[in-house]
Amino acid sequence: MSGGHFDYKQAYLGYIADQLERDIAYNAIPYDAAIVKDGEKYYGHQLQPQTVEFISDVVEQLRRIENILREYDLAVSGDSCEATFQERVGITPNTA
Repeated sequence: MSGGHFDYKQAYLGYIADQLERDIAYNAIPYDAAIVKDGEKYYGHQLQPQTVEFISDVVEQLRRIENILREYDLAVSGDSCEATFQERVGITPNTA
């Protein structure tokens, strides 16, 4: 595998998605009553349901974009090919 067309920075999108999921999971916790879990403090933000729904959609988009960029990286680095990229990201149907 190559050094990564994007220097593996596309993985940062997954980190952001993970953080947003934590924000959603701990949303109802009062901000002044953080939960401590595995040495981390988690604060709630009391976001409105429509904001949580919107951010949930953003999480899905981030994960999809991260996957697309990973597959693109594999294609342009020679670890796969453009046809495989197209198939894996849904540009062309799976012919197998």
